[in-house]
Amino acid sequence: MKEWLEIAKDLPLGHKARIPCTQCGTNDKSLIVNHGSKSYNAYCFRCGDNPFEMKGELSLAELARIKELNNHAISKRLPLSLPEDYTTDIPLAGRLWLYSGGLTESVWREYGIGYSATLERVILPVYKNNTSKELVWYQCRAIHKGQSPKYIQPSDARDTVLFESAGKETDTRCVIVEDILSAIRVGKTRKAFSLLGTKITTPQANTLSKFKEVTTWLDSDKAGVTGAYSIRKALQLVTEVRNIVTAEDPKKLSDKEIGELLTNNKG
Repeated sequence: MKEWLEIAKDLPLGHKARIPCTQCGTNDKSLIVNHGSKSYNAYCFRCGDNPFEMKGELSLAELARIKELNNHAISKRLPLSLPEDYTTDIPLAGRLWLYSGGLTESVWREYGIGYSATLERVILPVYKNNTSKELVWYQCRAIHKGQSPKYIQPSDARDTVLFESAGKETDTRCVIVEDILSAIRVGKTRKAFSLLGTKITTPQANTLSKFKEVTTWLDSDKAGVTGAYSIRKALQLVTEVRNIVTAEDPKKLSDKEIGELLTNNKG
């Protein structure tokens, strides 16, 4: 077995190490070795060597670690403050999840997205507005196979909380989606908000009622359909409400597809 692969397999899930690169033949530790949820991989900053090996089923040690993380997530009561070990240094497993939602590093840094090694989750902060760093909410997203629940978040009430994408404050139209990454992606085309779920509250409806046109873009499952109906019922007397339904979340679509769907949508 190759040396880098032996070291990767000995690392805890989601961790990495630096070792000398055998391709370079130097002693400086230019090769970063990573133990990911789906593969073992490495990257050399000197020569660009990028070996990887896909994983099969999780080992007993990995399953035990995932079980430990899940038990911790269920019992953990999160305060309304970012984890003490919050960092913008996101490991490969977290970066891959962000990449899968179409986010580049510059974008996730713009929104303050980070990571907690204790929770082994990507941290998605929600600030009062785009110019303020006043934290009003955050979500912790699972990144490993078998890790549940998908999201954990503070136990405080969040009736007034909406995640708002960057965009012109003069926008008269907005889009309502379920998750934060989808809001960021749609926000490149039009002002977007995430409900952080599918249910709209009265304070959230009051905030959204200032827009002349609101488009709902929730999942096609029962919860999404019910949520879109509730939004339409809450807002249709004060603003125009349109609806988009796609098989995949907005974050899984290209910028071109998002733009075309918003342009062609007639309600």
